[in-house]
Amino acid sequence: MNTLNPLPECRRVISLLFTAVVLVAGCQRPGPPVRAQVAGTEGSVTIHADVWADNWFACYLGEKLLIEDSVSITTERSFNAESFSFKADYPIVLNFVVKDFKENETGLEYIGTRKQQLGDGGFIAQFTDATSGKLIAATNANWRCLVLHRGPLDESCAEESSPIAGQPPCEYTEVDEPQDWKSADFSVSDWSRAKEFTSDQVSPKDGYDRVAWNRNAKLIWSDDLKKDNTILFRVVIEAPPSSSDNDFSTKQSKDGAMTSRQSEVEAAFRAYSPEASTRSDGQYFYVESDGLPEHGMMVGIRAWQQQVPLPQPFTGSNAWPIPLAPTPAKQPVSAKDNLFRGAIALAVNGVPIFNALNNRGEDAYLAGELDQWGGHCGRGDDYHYHIAPVHLEDTVGKGKPIAYALDGYPIYGYTEPDGSPVKALDEFNGHVDQEGHYHYHATKTYPYINGGMRGEVSVRGGQIEPQPKDSPVRPAQSPLPGATITDFTHHGDHYHLDYVVDGKKGSVTYQVQEGGSVDFTYRDPSGKTRSESYRSRPAPPQR
Repeated sequence: MNTLNPLPECRRVISLLFTAVVLVAGCQRPGPPVRAQVAGTEGSVTIHADVWADNWFACYLGEKLLIEDSVSITTERSFNAESFSFKADYPIVLNFVVKDFKENETGLEYIGTRKQQLGDGGFIAQFTDATSGKLIAATNANWRCLVLHRGPLDESCAEESSPIAGQPPCEYTEVDEPQDWKSADFSVSDWSRAKEFTSDQVSPKDGYDRVAWNRNAKLIWSDDLKKDNTILFRVVIEAPPSSSDNDFSTKQSKDGAMTSRQSEVEAAFRAYSPEASTRSDGQYFYVESDGLPEHGMMVGIRAWQQQVPLPQPFTGSNAWPIPLAPTPAKQPVSAKDNLFRGAIALAVNGVPIFNALNNRGEDAYLAGELDQWGGHCGRGDDYHYHIAPVHLEDTVGKGKPIAYALDGYPIYGYTEPDGSPVKALDEFNGHVDQEGHYHYHATKTYPYINGGMRGEVSVRGGQIEPQPKDSPVRPAQSPLPGATITDFTHHGDHYHLDYVVDGKKGSVTYQVQEGGSVDFTYRDPSGKTRSESYRSRPAPPQR
């Protein structure tokens, strides 16, 4: 490592993944670029590629240079998109060197002028099988990358009248290219994941709008759009998408990168990491959580059974499983007359979602059983929703999944992923999009969420299996007629709930002890108090 900064070497990198989706037809864009055929490549598969970088890139097929950006990186205004085709055989190893313009090692642009500034990068690419028309790889947050040059380390360098590289505040770091990093057997498992950026953040210029970008192709960079100037990217495309892969390929690269289907699901839960942590075994995508949301709870409930929210052991073998390859059911299951026990979906914050109808077959929302966020606690003191948690879009963004049904299909809010109004829905509150993929939607009236299981699931005793089990520490409570919950606070392991009955205030205060036991203090509306302690029960059995 060659460094002029006392800080330790920093590796920033970006993770790689690919999608198997049909390119959207009929995109209206300004005149498409001419697609050049790269000479000297051999193989049984023809790949169409589109690449845009701020400011410059070089693309390699393994160790062979495919193409360099035809606009040299001479100024900050060097922008261009390249569209080209090449032949290859699977597995296809693609390597990129991407550079943002810098005048010298400080990393600055327009040095000595009034416009002296840090630059910012940006990179997007998509690769399509020319025969099938399917997208086989696209840049997203699962790509991996290695930062070679970062500077300046201190943004105040841009305010210096005579910035000197290597001297405070204009230190920088520089890392040599790893030996043999373009070879097929090189591993990028220790490289960092890329970060996705919006077009507003990158402000892509010349050439970008000439390409009909697939919606799965994202603008990416390292985690620092301004300071990181030279970055290596790499992806290994193991195999073509099969004809049965209607949603995403289920194959993995030799580097251990997740499949595109896994990538999509992981991205949906990433906004709530580490509260909702994820893993996969190739068949299921598992989500671990304690079942408690970051937002408020319980306030507004008018039909209360005296249950309160407690952390749940949704971890390890008791994690939430989401099928990675959802399959349309030959006999879909309606939630109107089934699925009155357990969850039917999982929100992207790790909170389960139950049937909109309670265990008596009544609309839980209309019955006044739900709080301001659409949830309440079950008989095991387990918090869950009964309507779509559309408010999660405030965190994940509109057009992103807010939940996944337990059959594996995503659930969106009140608009389509592209922001357009929701089109006609079937009896399960879902439909097939333009690319042939099924998904559900939230609605403001019943069924509010997925109205059943359009995908294949196993149902036993009115409940989808497999799914986690809650771990109640106290007996189920009884309804408290006339009670309305007015306040709920939560600080660490301490919880407090206030309610009123006929204008008189009652409360429940409780603390979760180390080991899982819970101490309760109840104060009823007459002013009487009592305390009880409950020891934690054994963890649910292994599935």
